[in-house]
Amino acid sequence: MKMSLKPIQEIVGADPRYRWDYLGASVPKPSKKLRSVWYFGLPLTSAHRDAHDAGNAMLDGRSEEERHLNEGSVYPHAALVEMITYQDRCFPDLPWRYIDMSHLDWQHVRTAINEDPPDVAAFTVYTATTLWAMIVAAEIKRVNPKAVIVFGNDHAGILYQETLTGKYGSRLVDFISTGNNGPFTMMGLLTHLQGGLELSQVPSVAYRSAGGEVVNQDAGTFPLDRRILPDYRLIIDQLEKHYDRAFNVWYSQHYDLKRMVTVPLDGGCTWGKRPGRRCKHCSIQGLTPKTTDVASAIPVLENIVGDIGANVYAAGDSTLGFSREQWEGNISYLNDMAEACAKSPILQKHRFMLAYGLVYEFLESAELCKGFVRTWNVGLEAFDPKLLKADSKGINKGPERIGEALELARDLDYKLYASGIMGLPGTTMKNLKTEVNSWLSMADEYRDLITSISVAAPGIIPGSRMYWDTYNESPQVRAWHGEILPARRMTALYIRENTEVELEDVEAAITDLRNGILQINGPMEHMKFGYYMLGGRDEDEAAEYRLLEEICAQLD
Repeated sequence: MKMSLKPIQEIVGADPRYRWDYLGASVPKPSKKLRSVWYFGLPLTSAHRDAHDAGNAMLDGRSEEERHLNEGSVYPHAALVEMITYQDRCFPDLPWRYIDMSHLDWQHVRTAINEDPPDVAAFTVYTATTLWAMIVAAEIKRVNPKAVIVFGNDHAGILYQETLTGKYGSRLVDFISTGNNGPFTMMGLLTHLQGGLELSQVPSVAYRSAGGEVVNQDAGTFPLDRRILPDYRLIIDQLEKHYDRAFNVWYSQHYDLKRMVTVPLDGGCTWGKRPGRRCKHCSIQGLTPKTTDVASAIPVLENIVGDIGANVYAAGDSTLGFSREQWEGNISYLNDMAEACAKSPILQKHRFMLAYGLVYEFLESAELCKGFVRTWNVGLEAFDPKLLKADSKGINKGPERIGEALELARDLDYKLYASGIMGLPGTTMKNLKTEVNSWLSMADEYRDLITSISVAAPGIIPGSRMYWDTYNESPQVRAWHGEILPARRMTALYIRENTEVELEDVEAAITDLRNGILQINGPMEHMKFGYYMLGGRDEDEAAEYRLLEEICAQLD
């Protein structure tokens, strides 16, 4: 799909203008040779510290608890491992390296770059990690000016124009993946850089032409049921050294299997044929339900569960919505998955999956999934239905419906990962206090089920309907718009213009919730709390900007 600031309908298919077959066809013998490719996962900026910290890359020597304060440090980056899996099969002689800076400090990474810099570096870039993407890219370019830098994921893909022409990106970034075709974009670029493919045949890539214009070769999403899944055996050393330790901090009390990996089993939104039931985001974006091929996925899941000994986070948008019990019986993905897991000698022994679903989706599919889904990652959003009226799928009808789902989860022995938003349009101070009390009441009543609670202020980031609305309505947001976004200022403006409170009020309510959960936990701390800090408020983040400027000043 062509990503842009404006949400658009996603198209699925294999565009014949581009090359897609890298596994079934022979890869041309390269006329040029690359020495190495590095794949980077990045930390949140240091101003995103506190209860949801991703590991301050500027510091070293921290304890296990301090290093893994972010629940996200539990999960390897599925998109990066997927690309590594394709590279391992397409270019087995081309060395690669996987680096997740949620686990490694900056000096460690900087030393590695200076000792042996890569020829190609690929980054998964979120709004909150853009600054560190620029810092690491700048260091690579400083040491190896000929290195090729590739940015991907939603932030860079949506803001490809802004990034390729921005103050930093124009100097640092060579290519941007602009769709959901990461492995095909990357394999195409690697083939091109080795002299085996014209750049015009690479799908979903943006770049600057010889004349300086930005070119975007947009393409539909290659079907998930024709893609290979990430092979985590390739980074087993990383699991053992880093991710297992993070898992132990967060989840060891809740799971029989003692590690977790992320697998892209599904994506999209199952509300597509029911426009009246869709949230603003999905109704304008027309997100398309996509699922992997169950028959192909089962052997991979058997390897992950049986050999690697890991739980599986189904990294999609609406896993628990893909069942025959919903939407006139048109989607049978979960039914097929449940049947296949029950027949597998390996998978039938475990409830191994963490799956996402809103309240209605869970109520419809919980019984079906109880054999293989261990944890329901439930998007409660908010307890007050008035706050959800304009922006929600309209399915969380209030505390009664939520209570029904929680009781069902208890009856079926599910674990719960509960997430929500504070500061939605219409919020008052009274709402904030009521929401805090509702969250704490739920945490206390269902403490035996809950692994984590994550509550955040609205994230005004590209790709969301909220960002599109505020961009069109606010001259200030348009003035702030660019390659690196001041997410905190944007969220503060959004809350100020759409509620009766300020961002500081929302953050104070979130702090009250965190403190209340700490009291509920007692000394055992079995229930974790996380929230998404928006940055832009402390000296450490200013230091990161100074570091970026310092490195850029040394570039040729």
